[in-house]
Amino acid sequence: MEIKDKASKINLRSEEITEILGVPPKWILRWGITVIFVVIATIFFGSAFFKYPDIVIAPATITSENPPSVIISKANGKITDIFFTDGQLVSRGDTIAVIENPAKLKDILTLSRIVQKFNPQQKTTDSIVGSKNLDNLNLGDIQNPFNSFSKAYAEHQLFQKQDYHKQKIRAIESEIKQYNQYYNQLCTQRNLTIKDLELTQKQFTRDSQLFKSGVIPALEYERSQATILSKRQALENAKLNLSSTTITIEKLRQNILDTKLEQESQCKKLTEDLVNNFNQLVSTLSAWEKTYLLIAPSSGKLTYMNVWSNLQEVKSGDRLFTINPEKRGKVFAQLTLPFEGAGKVKPEQHVNIKLDGYPYMEFGMVEGTIESISSGSMENGYPAIVSLHNGATTGYGENLSLDRDLTGIAEITTEDMTLLKRLLNPLKHIFKNRVERHK
Repeated sequence: MEIKDKASKINLRSEEITEILGVPPKWILRWGITVIFVVIATIFFGSAFFKYPDIVIAPATITSENPPSVIISKANGKITDIFFTDGQLVSRGDTIAVIENPAKLKDILTLSRIVQKFNPQQKTTDSIVGSKNLDNLNLGDIQNPFNSFSKAYAEHQLFQKQDYHKQKIRAIESEIKQYNQYYNQLCTQRNLTIKDLELTQKQFTRDSQLFKSGVIPALEYERSQATILSKRQALENAKLNLSSTTITIEKLRQNILDTKLEQESQCKKLTEDLVNNFNQLVSTLSAWEKTYLLIAPSSGKLTYMNVWSNLQEVKSGDRLFTINPEKRGKVFAQLTLPFEGAGKVKPEQHVNIKLDGYPYMEFGMVEGTIESISSGSMENGYPAIVSLHNGATTGYGENLSLDRDLTGIAEITTEDMTLLKRLLNPLKHIFKNRVERHK
């Protein structure tokens, strides 16, 4: 009985409570809806005015107008000579070190000095000879091009010294002079023959009249006739000799022209061979220097990277030395803007750069603004330049060393966009795609 009484009391109370809770007061409903509406309206209108920017992330490198120069090995082998110590000042063109190779450096330097002074276009090329014996040079890979050049040079010099064509021309000119004298003599002889013929012609005319008158016999008349024919033949012979001499003189003059052309042609060929072999030698020498000589590309302070001593083994592609210029010039950052989001980036936008080697929580960030954006793209994005507010000094006042390029991540602050617009953009995209599909 007691259990049943308790159960009935519980049910009774539950019904009373349910009745109270099931009919909330009207003022609660009215004010509740109002509060919810105000909250939603506040969020909606707030999202229309609340703005914040997008951040575009891009890899960055801080460098300068005169960045450090890196000297990279182009060959495998040992470093046989190092001519400068770590931290020493070097000038552009200085040979820093030499990588092992078959040639003797001393002989290469001798050849290099000769090549610098030599001009194959000059008619006289004595600068290559001097008093040095070039036959004993040990040039390694450059030996064959040098031998070809030496042969071409020797042939060119022999042609210049022998002077064969000029001597031949002088001999022909002397012969022409003699023939001209002979021609003048023939002209004199011809003139005398003409006068002799004129006198003989007069005598023959008289003899003809006397023969017709019967004064002289036929035999004497025939003798006079033979004489006039002989004189005429002599005149023709004189004319033939003059013509033959003229032809001979013209042939000799043609020989001079042919000899000059032959001289020019041979000289041109020998000069071309000399120039081609010289250029091949210079090209091979330059390739050898780029391969085995580690030459300073700029002036500045030398820093050892992966070098400890002579006879150290190095591989092609090893970064061996850097040269830090004394004057770095303007410091700036280079960015590679990713294709996605690159359209949001514009000049004058703020940039924060977090450097890989300097944690930004400890050292701070380098700040700047977008200076320019390239219109042409590379394989992985668009190049951009950032003008730094304080050079390589961070927001914490830390002055970072530029002995090497500083790499990091750039955060570019783009234009502000409202929260409402950010919420509506996906809906706008979905709606537009559906409209296009129905079309």
